[in-house]
Amino acid sequence: MSLIRLLPARFHAIADYAVAALLILVPLIVKGPTLAVAIGVVVGIVVAVVSALTRYPLGVVKVLPFTVHSAGDYLAVVLLVASPYALHFDHITDPRLTVFYLAAGLAVLAVSLITNYQYGPKRAGMPAQQPVPPQQPASVFQQARVQQAAPAYLAGEARQPAPVCQAAAAEHDEAIQPSPASQDSLTRELAVAYQAAARQAAAQQAAAQQAAAELAAAQKGAAQQIAAQQAAAQQAAAYQAAAEQAAAQQVAAEQAARAAAEQAAAYQVAARYAAEQHAAHKEAAQQAAAEQAAHLAAAQQGTPDQAAAHQAAAEQAAAQHAAHQAAAEQAWAEHIAAEQAAAEQAAAEQAWADQAGVVHQAAEQVTAGH
Repeated sequence: MSLIRLLPARFHAIADYAVAALLILVPLIVKGPTLAVAIGVVVGIVVAVVSALTRYPLGVVKVLPFTVHSAGDYLAVVLLVASPYALHFDHITDPRLTVFYLAAGLAVLAVSLITNYQYGPKRAGMPAQQPVPPQQPASVFQQARVQQAAPAYLAGEARQPAPVCQAAAAEHDEAIQPSPASQDSLTRELAVAYQAAARQAAAQQAAAQQAAAELAAAQKGAAQQIAAQQAAAQQAAAYQAAAEQAAAQQVAAEQAARAAAEQAAAYQVAARYAAEQHAAHKEAAQQAAAEQAAHLAAAQQGTPDQAAAHQAAAEQAAAQHAAHQAAAEQAWAEHIAAEQAAAEQAAAEQAWADQAGVVHQAAEQVTAGH
């Protein structure tokens, strides 16, 4: 039952054994699900056994007619094409066996549709008929002589219409000739199976395209997530650097505030010392003024010699008064300068303290933001 009688029986037999070997070996090598592997191995063994029992060139026992073998081929096509969908192992993670079974089924179908199933051992070994040379018609006299000379049993055999072997060959040819109705039915079934396989292949292709699109979307999302993580890592590094810088600025501000406080304390001590010096020099100037007044009074009351001595002492006391007065003024100026410097250092200390507080708040904000 084929559409085109093109492929000889010997090549069909080679294809049968090749398909059987592939159906047994490929599932065992691929190592898919147990049910999928079992289907391929069982169908491969059945194909090998049926091929060995078929009456064609590479058959071993040769008990099955080639036409019955053709029905087995179409049954194998149906099993290979329908088993992934009937047994529900077509939507597994690795669909390689499904694709292999579909390809094997379509290959068996193509070989079956172009095979010449009109094969018989007698026909295969029959030599080509030699053309019979034309004979001259015998004369009536010669025919009469032959009929008279031939025995009776030979004459009876000569009157038989046809040999028995030719009749048996004609019956065998009529028996193996498929009917047109069966050919049309098989063709329709094969067309329906092929359309179903084509629709399933289209569905699988659509599913593969959808899976590829989902994979591309997942890859894009992963790339975006990686970029976001890298940006977050860079921002965290920037925050860390800013926090370290703020901490360093805070330490520097605190050190500067302490130094300003120490300088302000030193200036305050200097101011107090200048005030004490001013008071001492002012007291000494008053004492010198009193001594000068006493010496002037004594000079007016004493003798001329005593008056000269007291006058000299009064001048010396006046000089000391002037010196102490100048020292008092200088000490007061130093006191005022020390107080101003102490005030400036106190202001600087306050500024550094405020800056340290601002830097500390900035560092806390950076840490909180991270």
